[in-house]
Amino acid sequence: MIPGLQKMRHLILPSRPDPAQSRQIAEERLLICCLVALGIFVTIGVRIFSLADASANTHLSLKRPDITAERGRILDRKGRMLAGNLPITVLHADPSEMMNVDEAAAKLAPFLTQHDKKSLQKLLTKKTRYVELDRQLTPKRHAQILRLGIPGVYFAKGAVRIYPRDHAAAHILGNVDTENNGIAGIEKSMHSKLARGEDVTLSIDLGLQSVIRSEIQKQIDKFDAIGGAGILLDIKTGEMLAVASLPDFNPNQFSIVNDNARFNRATKGLYEMGSTFKVLNTAIALESGAATTNQRFEVSKPLRVSRFTITDYHPHNKPLNVPEILVYSSNIGSALMAEAVGAKTQRAYMNKLGLLDRLELEIPEVSRPLSPKQWHRTTTVTVSYGHGISISPAHLASAVAAASGTGHWIQPTLLKRQRSDTPLRLRIFSEDTTRAVRSMMRLVVSHADGTGKFAEARGYMVGGKTGTAEKIQAGNYNKKANLATFVATFPAHEPRYVIVILVDEPKGQKHSFGYSTAGWVVAPAIRRIVEQIAPILGVLPVDEKSPLIRQKMLLDFTIGDKEATLASY
Repeated sequence: MIPGLQKMRHLILPSRPDPAQSRQIAEERLLICCLVALGIFVTIGVRIFSLADASANTHLSLKRPDITAERGRILDRKGRMLAGNLPITVLHADPSEMMNVDEAAAKLAPFLTQHDKKSLQKLLTKKTRYVELDRQLTPKRHAQILRLGIPGVYFAKGAVRIYPRDHAAAHILGNVDTENNGIAGIEKSMHSKLARGEDVTLSIDLGLQSVIRSEIQKQIDKFDAIGGAGILLDIKTGEMLAVASLPDFNPNQFSIVNDNARFNRATKGLYEMGSTFKVLNTAIALESGAATTNQRFEVSKPLRVSRFTITDYHPHNKPLNVPEILVYSSNIGSALMAEAVGAKTQRAYMNKLGLLDRLELEIPEVSRPLSPKQWHRTTTVTVSYGHGISISPAHLASAVAAASGTGHWIQPTLLKRQRSDTPLRLRIFSEDTTRAVRSMMRLVVSHADGTGKFAEARGYMVGGKTGTAEKIQAGNYNKKANLATFVATFPAHEPRYVIVILVDEPKGQKHSFGYSTAGWVVAPAIRRIVEQIAPILGVLPVDEKSPLIRQKMLLDFTIGDKEATLASY
């Protein structure tokens, strides 16, 4: 090339770049592009993850609003928690978003304890937007499933209901289903309030509840019984301070509890209460004017009523006055007093005492008493000693509270009452009647021949009445199946509490000389209960012989000294 032309070419065209330099520039540009692309990918990934988490919460809020709701607690009267919440992680899926159900089931199955691949496939093919897979994921399994990156799988925060006191007050608390809906007890009846996150405070005292439950269980074990029940009632407020039914259950394992354990004998069970009804019969007779405390009734011969013959467990060869009829638990004497009262008046009092209707308690497990539609003479005499009418221990407690306390029937409750609360009160008995009744109940325990003498707790002025009734089975009374009951009022000079303890089908034992009656089975438990709960309740022992105590009682009734009953009723 001509030198001049070559020089001109360099002026017009750029010089050829060095190949090594060009390669370096290209690599740098490629690296920059890769870094930018990676940054964009990470940003998108983070955004997708956050959206997925938000989506899970959105799904939850749309389809399962109850999971995230903080259910209110259930507390005892002193603020101790009986039911609360434990945070959990809920794994759920939207089958409509599943790209490959078989693949998703295969990936999830190793991390789920309640499902295998086959059951998961069945769940994930349902025509629904919500399938719950697991309610209690551990953090480790949560992370493992998250890393699977399965479309349509979501996580949500939730809570499971827990009962930290295990068996305590189980029948009153009830339970919830997997969706936190109340299905029994307070959990069911107060569901709306609890679901709003509001706490519910019961009238139950955990300490008192423990004592009642423990002592009933002891007697069940000692007498090989099939069950039992107990109630502690505040006479002045109508609050149930303890309600126990045995056998009971652990609410944390509600799904595996059998029907017998779930059955609330204290409020739903209906029983013929036997001679405990003589307390009510006596009160009605005195209040109606059908009898006076010093009036005597001829009990030396059996009483024939229709096709029934009424006898006494221990025959008496002389007329008995009203205190003796109660202390010796005379069926004949009680029947004669009831006849003096009359069927119409007796039924009216039973109605006033709430013994013909369902108690309006704050739980659904409450039964309506079984009573005759026609109140004939036979009904009148049998009801006088606790047959022919079946009620719950809760019914008995509220009725005896009226007869031996203030004379008012007070609507019982399972919720703590405030001072401003005004429960339903109905005056049924006068002060003179209730004073006489609790004085006689005191003699049932304190007198040497009293059927309840084994219930004596020195200094605490326990008054009470035993009741032993044969159970009706297959339409007939079974002489081998007893129901042993004791109803107590204490302290008798200043009545504040009523206790009802029931033991179902106790068996006579060597230590009870073969007896399975209330005087042997339940009375000792009453003594131990009073001795334990009195300090908790602030009840101090007193000197029964002091003038002040005697002034408040009628303890000078004439009681024969040759009518030993062996505390066997």
